[in-house]
Amino acid sequence: MYQPIIILASSRKNGGICLAGKRHGMGEWVRPVSVQPGQAWSVRSLHYVAGCVPQVGERFLLPLGHSVPDAYQRENCSVRFAPWRAAGRLSTRELEKLADKPSALWLNGWHSVHGWNDRIPALIAAQRCDSSLLLIRPDALRFRLDQAGCELALRAVFDYRGQHYDLKVTDDPVRARWIERLAEGHDGRADALLCISLGQAFQGYCYKLAAGVIELPDQGSTL
Repeated sequence: MYQPIIILASSRKNGGICLAGKRHGMGEWVRPVSVQPGQAWSVRSLHYVAGCVPQVGERFLLPLGHSVPDAYQRENCSVRFAPWRAAGRLSTRELEKLADKPSALWLNGWHSVHGWNDRIPALIAAQRCDSSLLLIRPDALRFRLDQAGCELALRAVFDYRGQHYDLKVTDDPVRARWIERLAEGHDGRADALLCISLGQAFQGYCYKLAAGVIELPDQGSTL
């Protein structure tokens, strides 16, 4: 059965794309996963089934299958082999109404070399986290660049409910846009919604990623 999904994360993952969103009209999170290793979608497969790589803010009718939860990633859902149907784009005002209001971004206190409150030991996450997706409006958001090995990474630095966070941004269009802006002297400050995803375990930790960014320049404008 086709279901309307509002795309809130279109995130780079191991050379593929990880998608997530909410069922339109219900607010329930869904992460449509592929049958490929790592469950990411290749760009080629998305062009085949959807005609494009779905972007944040777009609405698609997806042929969802059954729930396939994986530890704390309980939102994972299979997808039947059938074409996806584009169904328009939401305004920023409509997207703001989808924001969650959690007391915290799961569990805090674990930091990577480059971030702050940006990871959780995988075993603890599996035991204590019952979700892996949130859409929030942070306080004092600022984007910054970070050299991680040979890659230039974009990071979102912000406060939320009295806690400080520094998370990697994996929304590729936003990453490209802000690398250019910061190179031109922008101070990095922004007002935006962030889709935070708790990624699959990597070297014993699962990382909190800013997998979707919805900038809010003008109320009611479209993305």
